[in-house]
Amino acid sequence: MLPLFTSEQMRGFDRRAITEMGIPGIVLMENAALAALDLIEKELGDVDLLTIGVLCGPGNNGGDGFALARQLFLRGCDVEIWLMDDPVKLSGDAKINFEAAAKLDIPMIEPETGEDLEFEGYDLVVDAMFGTGLERKVTGLFAEAIELLNQTELPVLALDLPSGVNADTGAELGIALDATFTITFQCGKPGLYLEPGRKHAGEVHIVPISLPISADDALKATYFLPEHDDAATLFPERPANSHKGNYGKLLLIAGSKGMSGAARLAAGAALRCGAGLVMVATPECVRSEVTRQPELMTVGLPETAGGCISYAAREKLEPLLKWADAVAVGPGLGQDAETAHLLNDILASNKRLVIDADGLNLIAAHHLQDKLPVNAILTPHPGELERLCGTSLPTVHERIAAAREFARQHQVVVHVKGSSSATVTTDGKVYVNTTGNPGLATGGSGDVLAGIVGALCAQGIPAGACAWGGAYVHGLAADIAADVLGEVSLLPSDVIAHLPAAIDELATETENE
Repeated sequence: MLPLFTSEQMRGFDRRAITEMGIPGIVLMENAALAALDLIEKELGDVDLLTIGVLCGPGNNGGDGFALARQLFLRGCDVEIWLMDDPVKLSGDAKINFEAAAKLDIPMIEPETGEDLEFEGYDLVVDAMFGTGLERKVTGLFAEAIELLNQTELPVLALDLPSGVNADTGAELGIALDATFTITFQCGKPGLYLEPGRKHAGEVHIVPISLPISADDALKATYFLPEHDDAATLFPERPANSHKGNYGKLLLIAGSKGMSGAARLAAGAALRCGAGLVMVATPECVRSEVTRQPELMTVGLPETAGGCISYAAREKLEPLLKWADAVAVGPGLGQDAETAHLLNDILASNKRLVIDADGLNLIAAHHLQDKLPVNAILTPHPGELERLCGTSLPTVHERIAAAREFARQHQVVVHVKGSSSATVTTDGKVYVNTTGNPGLATGGSGDVLAGIVGALCAQGIPAGACAWGGAYVHGLAADIAADVLGEVSLLPSDVIAHLPAAIDELATETENE
């Protein structure tokens, strides 16, 4: 699990390295420059054959740029420094590196207006304008440089963070640079993995620069990045003498007239992710459609006039709730008031719960948020999250902030779906998912995720891991499927079909360790 650190935490690590460990800031800056040099050589080849422009800003990020320019120059690179601000403003280690570059007579260009900016002819442009400390909007000459670079096809290397991206939230600060690569120093930052920052960062490389960061520091992080080996632990090798009873019983309460497909997708995904037994409780009017999957058990429930599960289903559900190790409720459920009344009883059943889709809509519409049991797993898309929280949440960082507050207040796990999907646990920790692709932007994808998370929940995996692990394997299966079918034609059923390949890939990761 890769911890991601905020700009404030990174400043604290810098201070500790300098004041407590005695590592001069100039050494850290030099290490950053050498790491960037190494990456350039790996990606583009010998630097003495390259022409590179380095855009330097007024702070320590600019200092990294000056140090890199010096290293490039000393290795025979045709390098030019663009002074994007008055060098008189430089101080500390950045000033030292500027003066060292000046003493070597490295060519320096001081543009006065946007008309002076010209980057054609470079093999690479290095963005060293702003780093993790930027909080204000990018304006003036900086904004013009970013706009011009974004219009070119030149490869761009961002040092630590693309200029204009908020390090903590990924938000665009007015305008943000589109980097080809981002080399970020010592630790990942949340803004590199949350949209729109993720889009701007390009290919991210995390490199050490001798900042002392301990295991205790990692535990204090708020944001984490689950990786392949983390998800692999959720799908261990099965003992030869195991049986279906070892892998949990999932009750899926889903479907309504015209929405049987949601129940089928969720149930199919649950089976593919290893649940020992899956029972689908659905209105009698659609039961025959759900039973097309021969591995499923089904039960038909009393229904309302509109084809939703009625409150009269309570009697049939009571023994099923006792039977189940976990319950997933919501896909295709409909929004009948009787179903909401029944959902209220399900919330009080003291079972491990996964709540998706119409289950969430009913909770919001009937104000059942305070009835949520501890550690229930909610999987809202942005619109459902807005309804649960009762407010507009137009940006990714606003959604995550709202989910953190909701998770803490109600002591539940919230997985926020979307282009930057993230799981928020009861303690406010955020697990950012990096798998998946735009092919998932189609009806039914969320039903598949609900089934995956339900299967993991039935197998006794902790709630937070069910959510972030389910999202990881869901996205991984979608990525494998998209490699074969393309993103445009990708269907939720294709994701289910490629879950075995995704789980096999995770198992291979475990074997290779």
